[in-house]
Amino acid sequence: MLASEAEESTLESLAISPKPDNLLSVLKKAEEAMHNALSDSFDTNTATQVIDQLITSANTHMSKPIEELDIPGLEAVGRWITKMVGIFGLDANASPPYNGLGWSNGATDKNLTAEQYVRPFEQVYKQVKQRVESLGLKSEALDKLLVVDVDGKFKSLAQGEVKFRETLAMPYLKAVSDIRDEIRQLAQSSPKESKKELLEISDEIRDDYLTEVGVYLDDSTKGTVIKFVPKEELLAQKAEKAAKLAKKEAEKEAKRLILEQQKAEKEAKARIPPTEMFKSDAKFSAWDDNGLPTKLKDGSSLTASALKKLTKEWEKQKKVYEDWKSKSG
Repeated sequence: MLASEAEESTLESLAISPKPDNLLSVLKKAEEAMHNALSDSFDTNTATQVIDQLITSANTHMSKPIEELDIPGLEAVGRWITKMVGIFGLDANASPPYNGLGWSNGATDKNLTAEQYVRPFEQVYKQVKQRVESLGLKSEALDKLLVVDVDGKFKSLAQGEVKFRETLAMPYLKAVSDIRDEIRQLAQSSPKESKKELLEISDEIRDDYLTEVGVYLDDSTKGTVIKFVPKEELLAQKAEKAAKLAKKEAEKEAKRLILEQQKAEKEAKARIPPTEMFKSDAKFSAWDDNGLPTKLKDGSSLTASALKKLTKEWEKQKKVYEDWKSKSG
C-alpha cells in the first residue's frame, strides 16, 4: 500500500462525524488512529491530521447550545490533545506525564507552590467579595456565600493529591461564580436603575476581574461553566467586542444626526410662507398675489400643466405652514 493510501485508510478509520454527539467515542477512534499512525514508521503527517480532525470535531461540538455540550468529553479531548502536544515536543514548558489541560503557562508555573499558583485567583475572589460587600445588598443567599470558608477549601485540596493545578483554583473561582450568579438573580427582581447597576457589576466580574487571570464564565440556563482561557485570547475578544460596540454606537449617532438634520430642514421649510416659496427661484420672473409664478425668466407664460404642478406644491406648503404656525403659537 502506498503511503498516501495508508494515510487515507487511517483517517477513514477515524470516521469522525461532522456533528459529533459522543466525544468520548470520537476520542477513542482518534486514539486508535494515532496508534496506527505511530506504528507505521512513525507517520507524523497522519498523526497531525488525526489531531487536526479531532480539534475540528470538538470545535464543531462547541458550537452547540451550552446546555447540550458534553463537558466531560470536551475535557477528555483537551487533555489528550495536550498530552500529544507534549509528547511531540511542541510545548517547550511541558514535562511528562503531560497530564495538564492546555498549553503550559510558562516554565514558572510548574515551579510554583500551591499557594503561589492560586494567589492571583485568591486576589480576584477577595476583590470581588469586597466590591459586593460595599453594595450593602440585602440577600440571605448572598450573605451565606460571602462567609463561605474558601481558604479552608483550598487548603484541604492543597494537602491532598491534586492531579491538575486548575483544581486548586476552583474553590476561589467557584465562589466568585456563585456570588456573580446571585447578583444576576437579584437583578431580575430589582428596580430598573438597580437592575442596570447589578448587571454591570456582573459583567465587570466576568470581563475585567476574571479576564486578568485567564478565566471565562459561560452562562447557560443550567448554570455557569468555568473555563480556563488564555488571558491574551480573552483580551482580544474583549477588544473585538468593544470595537463592535463602538462601531454600533457611531452608526447610531450618525443616524441620529441625519434624522436631526432632516427634522431641522423640514422645520425650516415649514416656516416659509407659501406666498414666498417660489420668489427665490431664479427660473421665474413674475408672480401673482398668492406668490404663484406667472412667467418664466425669459418672460414667457407658464403652461397649464406646469402651473397645475406648482399649484399643488403651493397648497401643500400652505398646509404645512399653517400647521407650523398653530403649533408655534
